[in-house]
Amino acid sequence: MNKADVCFKKPARSQYNTKAGRKFVSIQVAVKFFKEEKGFDRLLADMSAMYARYGRAYGAVRLTSPMYEEERAISEFFNRDYFDQALIRISLGDFERQLEKSFAIKMEVLLAEYSDRYATTEKTAFADGVIKSLMPKYRNTFAAAWLEEMLAHTRRTYKPWLEQYVNEPAKVIAQVDTVAELVNNLPVAGELVRLAAFSPLELDFYSEHGALLLRALAHRFGTSVPSSMEESIGLYYNAGLLTGGVLSQVTVRGLDTPDEVCAIHNRRQQAHVLTLENIPPQIKSYSGRAFIIENPHVFAAVNESLHDQKCTLISPIGSNRTAFMQLLKQLHAEGDNLYYCGNMDYKGLANADKLYLQFGKNFIPWRYSKLDYELILEKSTTLLPDDKKDLSMHNEDLASLLSLMRKTGKTASQMPLVPYLAEDVKNKIAQ
Repeated sequence: MNKADVCFKKPARSQYNTKAGRKFVSIQVAVKFFKEEKGFDRLLADMSAMYARYGRAYGAVRLTSPMYEEERAISEFFNRDYFDQALIRISLGDFERQLEKSFAIKMEVLLAEYSDRYATTEKTAFADGVIKSLMPKYRNTFAAAWLEEMLAHTRRTYKPWLEQYVNEPAKVIAQVDTVAELVNNLPVAGELVRLAAFSPLELDFYSEHGALLLRALAHRFGTSVPSSMEESIGLYYNAGLLTGGVLSQVTVRGLDTPDEVCAIHNRRQQAHVLTLENIPPQIKSYSGRAFIIENPHVFAAVNESLHDQKCTLISPIGSNRTAFMQLLKQLHAEGDNLYYCGNMDYKGLANADKLYLQFGKNFIPWRYSKLDYELILEKSTTLLPDDKKDLSMHNEDLASLLSLMRKTGKTASQMPLVPYLAEDVKNKIAQ
Protein backbone atom coordinates (compact mmCIF):
# COMPACT_ATOMS: atom_id res chain seq x y z
CA MET A 1 0.00 0.00 0.00
CA ASN A 2 1.35 3.44 -0.91
CA LYS A 3 1.14 6.14 1.69
CA ALA A 4 -0.80 8.35 -0.72
CA ASP A 5 -3.44 5.65 -1.04
CA VAL A 6 -4.16 5.38 2.66
CA CYS A 7 -7.80 5.95 3.33
CA PHE A 8 -9.88 4.73 6.24
CA LYS A 9 -12.66 2.40 5.17
CA LYS A 10 -15.22 1.85 7.90
CA PRO A 11 -16.30 -1.81 8.16
CA ALA A 12 -19.75 -2.67 6.89
CA ARG A 13 -22.50 -2.44 9.50
CA SER A 14 -25.54 -4.62 9.95
CA GLN A 15 -28.89 -3.76 8.43
CA TYR A 16 -30.85 -3.78 11.70
CA ASN A 17 -33.76 -1.38 11.55
CA THR A 18 -34.26 -0.64 15.26
CA LYS A 19 -32.13 1.99 17.00
CA ALA A 20 -31.16 -0.48 19.75
CA GLY A 21 -30.22 -3.06 17.15
CA ARG A 22 -28.07 -0.61 15.22
CA LYS A 23 -26.29 0.48 18.40
CA PHE A 24 -25.57 -3.10 19.47
CA VAL A 25 -24.17 -4.10 16.09
CA SER A 26 -22.10 -0.90 15.89
CA ILE A 27 -20.40 -1.79 19.18
CA GLN A 28 -19.67 -5.32 18.07
CA VAL A 29 -18.36 -4.17 14.69
CA ALA A 30 -16.08 -1.55 16.28
CA VAL A 31 -14.71 -3.89 18.95
CA LYS A 32 -14.09 -6.61 16.37
CA PHE A 33 -12.36 -4.14 14.06
CA PHE A 34 -9.94 -2.82 16.68
CA LYS A 35 -9.19 -6.23 18.18
CA GLU A 36 -8.34 -7.67 14.77
CA GLU A 37 -6.31 -4.64 13.69
CA LYS A 38 -2.95 -5.22 15.41
CA GLY A 39 -1.72 -1.74 14.53
CA PHE A 40 -3.94 -0.35 17.30
CA ASP A 41 -2.73 -2.67 20.09
CA ARG A 42 -0.13 -0.40 21.64
CA LEU A 43 -2.20 2.76 21.15
CA LEU A 44 -5.33 1.32 22.78
CA ALA A 45 -3.36 -0.26 25.62
CA ASP A 46 -1.91 3.14 26.53
CA MET A 47 -5.29 4.81 26.07
CA SER A 48 -6.92 2.25 28.37
CA ALA A 49 -4.41 3.15 31.08
CA MET A 50 -5.00 6.90 30.59
CA TYR A 51 -8.78 6.46 30.61
CA ALA A 52 -8.61 4.34 33.77
CA ARG A 53 -6.50 7.01 35.46
CA TYR A 54 -8.69 10.03 34.67
CA GLY A 55 -12.09 8.43 34.02
CA ARG A 56 -12.53 10.42 30.80
CA ALA A 57 -10.91 11.12 27.44
CA TYR A 58 -8.15 13.36 28.75
CA GLY A 59 -4.51 13.85 27.78
CA ALA A 60 -2.57 12.18 25.01
CA VAL A 61 -0.55 9.04 24.41
CA ARG A 62 2.75 8.88 22.57
CA LEU A 63 4.02 6.03 20.42
CA THR A 64 7.80 6.15 20.14
CA SER A 65 9.48 4.51 17.13
CA PRO A 66 6.14 3.40 15.63
CA MET A 67 6.12 0.34 13.37
CA TYR A 68 4.74 0.50 9.83
CA GLU A 69 1.64 -1.42 10.89
CA GLU A 70 0.90 1.23 13.50
CA GLU A 71 1.56 4.10 11.08
CA ARG A 72 -0.79 2.55 8.53
CA ALA A 73 -3.59 1.78 10.99
CA ILE A 74 -3.54 5.26 12.58
CA SER A 75 -3.28 7.02 9.21
CA GLU A 76 -6.27 5.08 7.90
CA PHE A 77 -8.32 5.78 10.99
CA PHE A 78 -7.73 9.55 10.95
CA ASN A 79 -7.37 9.79 7.15
CA ARG A 80 -4.17 11.70 7.86
CA ASP A 81 -0.47 11.04 7.14
CA TYR A 82 1.33 9.62 10.17
CA PHE A 83 4.15 7.91 8.28
CA ASP A 84 7.91 8.37 8.91
CA GLN A 85 7.53 9.99 12.33
CA ALA A 86 9.83 9.18 15.22
CA LEU A 87 6.97 9.84 17.62
CA ILE A 88 3.20 9.79 17.08
CA ARG A 89 1.13 11.77 19.55
CA ILE A 90 -2.59 11.04 19.68
CA SER A 91 -5.00 13.07 21.80
CA LEU A 92 -7.66 10.97 23.52
CA GLY A 93 -10.15 13.71 22.74
CA ASP A 94 -9.33 13.56 19.01
CA PHE A 95 -9.57 9.77 19.06
CA GLU A 96 -12.94 9.89 20.80
CA ARG A 97 -14.36 12.35 18.26
CA GLN A 98 -13.15 10.25 15.34
CA LEU A 99 -14.50 7.09 16.98
CA GLU A 100 -17.97 8.61 17.39
CA LYS A 101 -17.86 9.92 13.83
CA SER A 102 -16.86 6.53 12.37
CA PHE A 103 -18.73 4.05 14.59
CA ALA A 104 -21.20 6.15 16.59
CA ILE A 105 -20.01 4.66 19.90
CA LYS A 106 -18.47 6.20 22.99
CA MET A 107 -14.82 5.78 23.86
CA GLU A 108 -15.60 4.23 27.25
CA VAL A 109 -17.47 1.40 25.51
CA LEU A 110 -14.55 0.51 23.27
CA LEU A 111 -11.90 0.79 26.00
CA ALA A 112 -13.98 -1.27 28.42
CA GLU A 113 -14.22 -4.09 25.88
CA TYR A 114 -10.65 -3.74 24.72
CA SER A 115 -9.04 -3.31 28.14
CA ASP A 116 -10.81 -6.40 29.50
CA ARG A 117 -9.19 -8.52 26.82
CA TYR A 118 -5.87 -6.75 27.22
CA ALA A 119 -5.91 -6.92 31.03
CA THR A 120 -6.71 -10.63 31.06
CA THR A 121 -3.91 -11.45 28.61
CA GLU A 122 -1.49 -9.13 30.41
CA LYS A 123 -2.31 -10.49 33.88
CA THR A 124 -2.09 -14.10 32.74
CA ALA A 125 1.35 -13.55 31.23
CA PHE A 126 2.59 -11.79 34.38
CA ALA A 127 1.20 -14.50 36.67
CA ASP A 128 2.75 -17.24 34.55
CA GLY A 129 6.11 -15.48 34.71
CA VAL A 130 6.03 -15.10 38.49
CA ILE A 131 4.75 -18.62 39.14
CA LYS A 132 7.24 -20.33 36.83
CA SER A 133 10.28 -18.21 37.70
CA LEU A 134 9.90 -17.44 41.41
CA MET A 135 7.31 -19.60 43.19
CA PRO A 136 9.47 -22.76 43.26
CA LYS A 137 12.36 -20.76 44.72
CA TYR A 138 10.33 -19.21 47.56
CA ARG A 139 7.85 -21.98 48.34
CA ASN A 140 6.80 -22.06 52.04
CA THR A 141 8.54 -18.75 52.86
CA PHE A 142 7.46 -15.20 53.75
CA ALA A 143 8.24 -14.21 50.18
CA ALA A 144 5.82 -16.80 48.79
CA ALA A 145 2.96 -15.19 50.73
CA TRP A 146 3.94 -11.80 49.32
CA LEU A 147 4.05 -13.17 45.76
CA GLU A 148 0.56 -14.61 46.21
CA GLU A 149 -0.64 -11.24 47.48
CA MET A 150 0.96 -9.57 44.46
CA LEU A 151 -0.88 -11.81 42.02
CA ALA A 152 -4.17 -11.25 43.86
CA HIS A 153 -3.86 -7.45 43.57
CA THR A 154 -2.06 -7.13 40.27
CA ARG A 155 -4.46 -4.70 38.62
CA ARG A 156 -4.36 -2.22 41.52
CA THR A 157 -1.43 -2.22 43.94
CA TYR A 158 1.03 -3.74 41.47
CA LYS A 159 -0.31 -2.29 38.22
CA PRO A 160 2.93 -0.45 37.19
CA TRP A 161 4.91 -3.72 37.22
CA LEU A 162 2.13 -5.53 35.39
CA GLU A 163 2.24 -2.92 32.61
CA GLN A 164 6.05 -2.92 32.49
CA TYR A 165 6.12 -6.71 32.24
CA VAL A 166 4.61 -6.57 28.75
CA ASN A 167 7.75 -4.91 27.33
CA GLU A 168 10.43 -5.91 29.87
CA PRO A 169 9.51 -9.25 31.47
CA ALA A 170 13.07 -10.19 32.46
CA LYS A 171 13.65 -6.85 34.17
CA VAL A 172 10.42 -7.06 36.18
CA ILE A 173 11.07 -10.63 37.29
CA ALA A 174 14.58 -9.61 38.38
CA GLN A 175 13.15 -6.73 40.44
CA VAL A 176 10.58 -8.95 42.11
CA ASP A 177 13.23 -11.60 42.80
CA THR A 178 15.57 -9.05 44.43
CA VAL A 179 12.82 -7.74 46.71
CA ALA A 180 11.54 -11.24 47.55
CA GLU A 181 15.06 -12.32 48.53
CA LEU A 182 15.43 -9.35 50.87
CA VAL A 183 12.00 -9.70 52.46
CA ASN A 184 12.65 -13.39 52.98
CA ASN A 185 15.91 -12.69 54.82
CA LEU A 186 15.20 -9.67 57.01
CA PRO A 187 17.57 -9.29 59.97
CA VAL A 188 16.61 -10.58 63.39
CA ALA A 189 15.43 -8.08 65.98
CA GLY A 190 18.09 -5.55 66.96
CA GLU A 191 20.30 -6.39 64.01
CA LEU A 192 20.97 -4.01 61.12
CA VAL A 193 21.76 -4.86 57.52
CA ARG A 194 22.88 -2.77 54.57
CA LEU A 195 20.83 -3.10 51.41
CA ALA A 196 23.55 -4.35 49.09
CA ALA A 197 21.08 -4.85 46.25
CA PHE A 198 19.88 -1.24 46.35
CA SER A 199 21.51 2.14 45.85
CA PRO A 200 20.30 5.01 48.12
CA LEU A 201 18.29 6.45 45.23
CA GLU A 202 16.48 3.15 44.74
CA LEU A 203 15.25 3.26 48.33
CA ASP A 204 13.23 6.36 47.46
CA PHE A 205 9.60 5.26 47.30
CA TYR A 206 9.30 7.10 43.97
CA SER A 207 11.75 4.65 42.35
CA GLU A 208 10.71 1.26 40.96
CA HIS A 209 12.81 -0.76 43.43
CA GLY A 210 11.84 1.40 46.39
CA ALA A 211 8.13 1.29 45.62
CA LEU A 212 8.18 -2.48 45.21
CA LEU A 213 10.20 -2.99 48.40
CA LEU A 214 7.78 -0.86 50.43
CA ARG A 215 4.82 -2.92 49.22
CA ALA A 216 6.60 -6.13 50.17
CA LEU A 217 7.57 -4.81 53.62
CA ALA A 218 4.04 -3.49 54.22
CA HIS A 219 2.69 -6.97 53.52
CA ARG A 220 5.31 -8.59 55.75
CA PHE A 221 4.49 -6.31 58.68
CA GLY A 222 0.73 -6.11 58.06
CA THR A 223 0.64 -2.32 57.54
CA SER A 224 -0.60 -0.03 54.79
CA VAL A 225 1.78 0.99 52.01
CA PRO A 226 3.59 4.23 53.05
CA SER A 227 2.45 7.39 51.29
CA SER A 228 5.33 9.66 52.34
CA MET A 229 9.09 9.52 52.73
CA GLU A 230 8.69 9.82 56.49
CA GLU A 231 6.48 6.72 56.64
CA SER A 232 8.84 4.90 54.26
CA ILE A 233 11.86 5.50 56.47
CA GLY A 234 9.85 4.36 59.49
CA LEU A 235 9.00 1.10 57.75
CA TYR A 236 12.63 0.56 56.70
CA TYR A 237 13.65 1.17 60.30
CA ASN A 238 11.11 -1.28 61.72
CA ALA A 239 12.32 -3.87 59.23
CA GLY A 240 15.89 -3.49 60.51
CA LEU A 241 17.20 -1.92 57.32
CA LEU A 242 19.94 0.68 57.76
CA THR A 243 18.59 3.73 55.94
CA GLY A 244 17.50 6.33 58.47
CA GLY A 245 20.78 7.88 59.67
CA VAL A 246 21.23 10.30 56.83
CA LEU A 247 17.58 10.90 56.11
CA SER A 248 16.12 11.39 59.59
CA GLN A 249 17.56 13.23 62.59
CA VAL A 250 16.39 15.04 65.71
CA THR A 251 18.03 17.63 67.99
CA VAL A 252 17.93 16.87 71.73
CA ARG A 253 19.20 18.18 75.02
CA GLY A 254 19.10 16.38 78.34
CA LEU A 255 17.85 12.85 77.80
CA ASP A 256 17.92 10.71 80.93
CA THR A 257 19.64 7.58 79.58
CA PRO A 258 22.62 5.32 80.32
CA ASP A 259 23.87 5.92 76.77
CA GLU A 260 27.52 7.11 76.96
CA VAL A 261 27.34 9.62 74.11
CA CYS A 262 24.23 11.30 75.49
CA ALA A 263 25.82 11.32 78.95
CA ILE A 264 28.79 13.34 77.67
CA HIS A 265 26.51 16.02 76.23
CA ASN A 266 24.30 15.96 79.32
CA ARG A 267 27.23 16.75 81.59
CA ARG A 268 27.98 19.81 79.44
CA GLN A 269 24.28 20.73 79.10
CA GLN A 270 24.70 20.73 75.33
CA ALA A 271 22.21 20.05 72.57
CA HIS A 272 23.24 17.35 70.08
CA VAL A 273 21.85 15.43 67.11
CA LEU A 274 20.56 11.85 67.17
CA THR A 275 19.95 9.80 64.05
CA LEU A 276 17.13 7.31 63.80
CA GLU A 277 19.42 4.36 64.58
CA ASN A 278 21.23 6.14 67.43
CA ILE A 279 18.22 6.88 69.63
CA PRO A 280 18.99 4.95 72.83
CA PRO A 281 16.53 2.15 73.61
CA GLN A 282 16.22 3.30 77.25
CA ILE A 283 15.34 6.98 77.65
CA LYS A 284 13.32 9.28 79.90
CA SER A 285 12.99 13.03 80.16
CA TYR A 286 14.18 14.88 83.23
CA SER A 287 11.37 15.44 85.75
CA GLY A 288 9.06 13.48 83.45
CA ARG A 289 8.68 16.50 81.13
CA ALA A 290 9.97 16.94 77.58
CA PHE A 291 9.75 20.41 76.01
CA ILE A 292 9.31 20.24 72.25
CA ILE A 293 9.97 23.30 70.06
CA GLU A 294 9.30 22.97 66.33
CA ASN A 295 11.07 26.12 65.14
CA PRO A 296 14.86 25.44 65.16
CA HIS A 297 15.71 29.14 65.67
CA VAL A 298 13.40 29.40 68.66
CA PHE A 299 14.81 26.11 69.98
CA ALA A 300 18.39 27.44 69.71
CA ALA A 301 17.49 30.68 71.49
CA VAL A 302 15.67 28.90 74.34
CA ASN A 303 18.54 26.44 74.67
CA GLU A 304 21.03 29.29 75.04
CA SER A 305 18.81 31.03 77.60
CA LEU A 306 18.76 27.98 79.89
CA HIS A 307 22.54 27.81 80.31
CA ASP A 308 23.30 25.05 82.85
CA GLN A 309 19.67 24.14 83.62
CA LYS A 310 19.05 20.40 83.63
CA CYS A 311 16.10 19.90 81.27
CA THR A 312 14.92 17.94 78.23
CA LEU A 313 14.49 19.90 74.98
CA ILE A 314 13.61 18.39 71.59
CA SER A 315 13.35 19.79 68.06
CA PRO A 316 12.86 17.97 64.71
CA ILE A 317 15.30 18.46 61.84
CA GLY A 318 13.99 18.89 58.31
CA SER A 319 10.81 17.50 56.83
CA ASN A 320 11.50 13.85 57.64
CA ARG A 321 10.16 13.42 61.16
CA THR A 322 10.71 9.69 61.63
CA ALA A 323 13.48 10.05 64.23
CA PHE A 324 11.53 12.81 65.97
CA MET A 325 8.40 10.65 66.18
CA GLN A 326 10.36 7.60 67.34
CA LEU A 327 11.82 9.65 70.20
CA LEU A 328 8.40 10.98 71.24
CA LYS A 329 6.88 7.48 71.16
CA GLN A 330 9.57 6.18 73.50
CA LEU A 331 9.10 9.07 75.95
CA HIS A 332 5.33 8.61 75.80
CA ALA A 333 5.76 4.92 76.59
CA GLU A 334 7.59 5.99 79.75
CA GLY A 335 4.60 8.15 80.75
CA ASP A 336 6.41 11.47 80.21
CA ASN A 337 4.44 14.65 79.48
CA LEU A 338 5.15 16.25 76.11
CA TYR A 339 4.96 20.07 76.17
CA TYR A 340 4.66 21.17 72.57
CA CYS A 341 5.30 24.62 71.06
CA GLY A 342 4.77 24.71 67.30
CA ASN A 343 4.40 27.37 64.65
CA MET A 344 1.23 29.43 64.79
CA ASP A 345 0.13 28.85 61.21
CA TYR A 346 -2.08 26.31 59.47
CA LYS A 347 0.64 23.70 59.05
CA GLY A 348 1.87 24.19 62.61
CA LEU A 349 -1.61 23.73 64.07
CA ALA A 350 -2.23 20.66 61.90
CA ASN A 351 1.04 19.09 63.14
CA ALA A 352 0.13 19.88 66.75
CA ASP A 353 -3.34 18.39 66.46
CA LYS A 354 -1.95 15.24 64.87
CA LEU A 355 0.38 14.79 67.86
CA TYR A 356 -2.51 15.42 70.24
CA LEU A 357 -4.51 12.62 68.62
CA GLN A 358 -1.54 10.27 68.93
CA PHE A 359 -0.39 11.03 72.46
CA GLY A 360 -3.65 12.08 74.15
CA LYS A 361 -3.49 13.49 77.67
CA ASN A 362 0.32 13.33 77.70
CA PHE A 363 0.40 15.95 74.91
CA ILE A 364 0.17 19.49 76.31
CA PRO A 365 -0.13 22.50 73.92
CA TRP A 366 2.44 25.05 75.07
CA ARG A 367 2.01 28.81 74.61
CA TYR A 368 -1.06 28.62 72.35
CA SER A 369 -3.21 31.07 74.33
CA LYS A 370 -4.87 34.23 73.03
CA LEU A 371 -2.42 36.36 75.02
CA ASP A 372 0.56 34.55 73.51
CA TYR A 373 -0.84 35.04 70.01
CA GLU A 374 -1.52 38.74 70.57
CA LEU A 375 1.97 39.17 71.99
CA ILE A 376 3.72 37.91 68.88
CA LEU A 377 1.38 39.90 66.60
CA GLU A 378 2.65 43.08 68.27
CA LYS A 379 6.18 42.34 67.06
CA SER A 380 5.76 41.23 63.43
CA THR A 381 3.02 39.82 61.26
CA THR A 382 2.54 37.98 57.98
CA LEU A 383 -0.67 37.24 56.14
CA LEU A 384 -2.13 33.75 56.27
CA PRO A 385 -3.08 32.05 53.00
CA ASP A 386 -6.77 31.90 52.14
CA ASP A 387 -6.88 28.11 51.75
CA LYS A 388 -7.26 25.44 54.47
CA LYS A 389 -10.91 26.36 54.95
CA ASP A 390 -11.67 22.75 55.85
CA LEU A 391 -8.98 22.58 58.56
CA SER A 392 -10.38 21.69 61.99
CA MET A 393 -8.84 20.91 65.38
CA HIS A 394 -9.66 18.16 67.89
CA ASN A 395 -7.84 19.88 70.74
CA GLU A 396 -9.83 22.75 72.31
CA ASP A 397 -6.84 25.08 72.79
CA LEU A 398 -5.75 24.59 69.19
CA ALA A 399 -9.32 25.05 67.92
CA SER A 400 -9.60 28.38 69.77
CA LEU A 401 -6.34 29.61 68.29
CA LEU A 402 -7.38 28.51 64.79
CA SER A 403 -10.60 30.51 65.11
CA LEU A 404 -8.66 33.56 66.28
CA MET A 405 -6.14 33.28 63.45
CA ARG A 406 -8.92 33.13 60.87
CA LYS A 407 -10.44 36.31 62.28
CA THR A 408 -7.17 38.25 62.09
CA GLY A 409 -5.83 36.51 58.97
CA LYS A 410 -2.33 36.82 60.41
CA THR A 411 0.54 34.84 61.93
CA ALA A 412 3.91 35.94 63.25
CA SER A 413 7.38 34.87 64.34
CA GLN A 414 7.59 33.13 67.70
CA MET A 415 10.92 34.65 68.63
CA PRO A 416 9.22 37.14 71.03
CA LEU A 417 8.11 34.11 73.08
CA VAL A 418 11.69 32.94 73.79
CA PRO A 419 12.03 34.48 77.28
CA TYR A 420 8.59 33.16 78.26
CA LEU A 421 9.38 29.68 76.97
CA ALA A 422 12.68 29.62 78.86
CA GLU A 423 10.95 30.75 82.04
CA ASP A 424 8.28 28.07 81.61
CA VAL A 425 10.96 25.37 81.42
CA LYS A 426 12.66 26.65 84.57
CA ASN A 427 9.36 26.77 86.47
CA LYS A 428 8.39 23.25 85.40
CA ILE A 429 11.79 21.94 86.47
CA ALA A 430 11.36 23.57 89.90
CA GLN A 431 7.95 21.98 90.48
